[in-house]
Amino acid sequence: MSEQQPPANNYSYNAYAGNQPAAAPAAPVRPKQVDLGFWLLIAAAVVSAISIPVTLSWMNSDDFRNSLVETSAVAISASELDAVIAFSTALSIFFAVVSIAVAVLVALFVRKGYNWARIVATVFAVLGLFGLANLTTAGSLMAVLTVLGIVLPVAAVIMLWMKPSTEYFNGSKAYRQFKKYNPGA
Repeated sequence: MSEQQPPANNYSYNAYAGNQPAAAPAAPVRPKQVDLGFWLLIAAAVVSAISIPVTLSWMNSDDFRNSLVETSAVAISASELDAVIAFSTALSIFFAVVSIAVAVLVALFVRKGYNWARIVATVFAVLGLFGLANLTTAGSLMAVLTVLGIVLPVAAVIMLWMKPSTEYFNGSKAYRQFKKYNPGA
């Protein structure tokens, strides 16, 4: 029988003690803060979906028409005004649908423990604060939906940056990396 020879240098090619692979880290347990943050993000997406018909009805109201005419620097004919409203309506629907899809996707990845999704949710929540500027021009229902659309993501982000959530995101990353580099374990 041939005996294995140690390497010629002092470096070990197997970093694990006793030539045994490292034990797999336990799958992290999702804390209630992450679940609450997830549901707050989903609620914000639902509020966005509810705000679509409300926004469309406001954009087709006489108040919106009058505000367009008053803020325009040039005279607008009725057909041009209708074209502007139709274009604004189509653009609003497109961006609302894309926004809802992205919000739900981010919420799902937050729930799975992906830190990038938590960062994206934070950026969107901060950008959403600019919606406070629209409160003066919107009707009362739109104002309520705007406030909810701002408060819900901000509350979700607060939940997602609490200590148990941060530990969950770090543990999820470690677990995924272990599984990636040790597929049979």
